[in-house]
Amino acid sequence: MIGSVVREVVAPLLRECPPACGIVSLTEVEVSADLSYATCLISALAVPDQAVAFLVSRLRDLHTALGRALQIHRVPKIRFRIDPRSERGARIDKLLG
Repeated sequence: MIGSVVREVVAPLLRECPPACGIVSLTEVEVSADLSYATCLISALAVPDQAVAFLVSRLRDLHTALGRALQIHRVPKIRFRIDPRSERGARIDKLLG
């Protein structure tokens, strides 16, 4: 449940990522067992590091929006990581091609 709310809060911001990043998507949200962290795995076609940096720069706004959406006492901290599966897939495609 919390993962889906995090996805709803983060998804609109993905459209605001710099155009140099290409298409940016949120591939998965992992919520820690104690609900203290929500790790968002990000995939970007062009420059994933720039997409993550942009999202990190907006963490304060995201945390506030998540607090409003969840209405619970302890709101998980949002973390962004590059989804390693997309890089592995591209590497396999390159090896096979």
